Amino acid sequence: MLGFLQTLLPRLRQFNQSLEQVELFVDKPWVLIDEDGRQQTYIFRRSGDLLMSLDGQVQMGNWEYIAPAQSILIDRKVDKLLLNHLFFTDALLILARDGKPESRFVLANRQLIPDLNVGEYLRTLEVRNAINLDKPNTALSEVHKSSATTSQGVRLDFFGRDAKVSSGDAAYVNDERAPDGRYITEEKWGVYISNGLVEKVFWPEKYRLAYGHDESIIIDCDEAGVKPKLSNRVFTVNGEVVADEKYLIVGSGPIRVKKGIIDGFPWF
Repeated sequence: MLGFLQTLLPRLRQFNQSLEQVELFVDKPWVLIDEDGRQQTYIFRRSGDLLMSLDGQVQMGNWEYIAPAQSILIDRKVDKLLLNHLFFTDALLILARDGKPESRFVLANRQLIPDLNVGEYLRTLEVRNAINLDKPNTALSEVHKSSATTSQGVRLDFFGRDAKVSSGDAAYVNDERAPDGRYITEEKWGVYISNGLVEKVFWPEKYRLAYGHDESIIIDCDEAGVKPKLSNRVFTVNGEVVADEKYLIVGSGPIRVKKGIIDGFPWF
C-alpha cells in the first residue's frame, strides 16, 4: 500500500486538511492497519486519553496535538511517538514518524470507511476531482465503477457519474491514469482517452472500399450500425490513420478524409 500512497497523495492536496481541526478526529473510531494486516482501534479522547484496542484487549495511553509542528505526540506506555501530519480528511488520517518520512501510520475512520479499503477511498477522491475538472459545479453523490478489457488484453477501469461509460469519465490502467490513446474493447466499442479522461466513446465500423484502395477501412462511428458522420476518425484495419484523400465506400458513397477525420462527403 505504501507505494500506492506515495503515488496518489500528491494528486490529492486539495482534500488535505489541517490537524488543527481536532473536532474531526477526536472521539472517532480510527483503525490502524499495520504491516501484518492487524487492525488496532485508536480513539483520541477529548480529555487527552488514548484508547487502544487490539482484538478486544484495551490499553490506555495519552495523546497531545503539537500545533507548531502539525504533529501528534502519542504515548502508548511502551513507547512514545511523534507523528507528523501527511494527509487528513474526516475519513482518513495518515501520519509519518518524525525523522522517518518514509514510514506511514494509516488510520481509517471505521464510521466513514466501513470496509477499511483505504486505496478505494483515495481512488474515489481522485476520481471525483478528475471528473469535476471540466465541470466544477457538478455535484457527485456517488461514483460508479465499470471495467472493460481491450482487444490486447489490457484492463480498463472507468469511474463516472453513472454505470454507463461516457465522455468525462476517469480511466485507469493498473491503478494509474490510462495513457492517452485509442482503445478498442473486446465488446467491440472503443474510447479515446486524453489526460486520464474519456474524450469520446465510439463504435468502430468496418467498411469495404471500391476499386483503387485497400480492401477496407475502419470508421469510429458515434453509434453502432450508423452511417459515417463528419469528424468521425478513420483508420486502416491495422489501426493506422489513413492517408488524406477521397475514399469510395461500397454501398455508402464517397468520403473525404483530412488529418485522419471525415471532413466532407464529395460527389467524387
